Amino acid sequence: MPTKDPVLTPELLKIIKIFGLTSVGIVLVLSFFNEYRADNTNSNDTHAMADSNLLYFKNVRQLDYEINKNTTAKLEIFRLGKRLKGNNLIFVNLSIIISRIRNKAYIFIEPSERLTSETTVEFRWLNKGTQQGVLSFQQGDRVSHHQFVTKLYPLIDEEREFQVKIAGKWHPILVSSKERQAFKTTAEDYLRLIK
Repeated sequence: MPTKDPVLTPELLKIIKIFGLTSVGIVLVLSFFNEYRADNTNSNDTHAMADSNLLYFKNVRQLDYEINKNTTAKLEIFRLGKRLKGNNLIFVNLSIIISRIRNKAYIFIEPSERLTSETTVEFRWLNKGTQQGVLSFQQGDRVSHHQFVTKLYPLIDEEREFQVKIAGKWHPILVSSKERQAFKTTAEDYLRLIK
């Protein structure tokens, strides 16, 4: 009758003990460094988009926008279809730029032709004829555009009057409901994208 070899030989038990003790030791050592993990969540990036927000924008809000695609840079530029247009008018339109590579959204101010000659664009708002405050904007990087829009957007309501300085004189801006609504809609869609 043939004899059976024992399944757990002393050498095999020794290997299992070494592997088990090593695994437990590694887990214990790594648990001490648990709080030092890198933050890869993009939670500090003001321009980062959540996938759900982008999905909502693409499926619901995109219908209201004209889209220009830059396939080389993998950028999509969205401009509201109901924005103000005209050569001799004074207005400020917004555009949303989505970078598919970085998964980020940016907002850019597109001043009318009459405002492009100004190096610093100054806005002021009045309530019943009394000046309430002044905001200035210089063409710059995406942060300056973002900051200007987030400061101006909450101020837009029906009671305030807005003026912009051109060649040292104040002119009305954001007067019509179409112009105000275009600014507010684009700003709201952008802020919803980056939440």
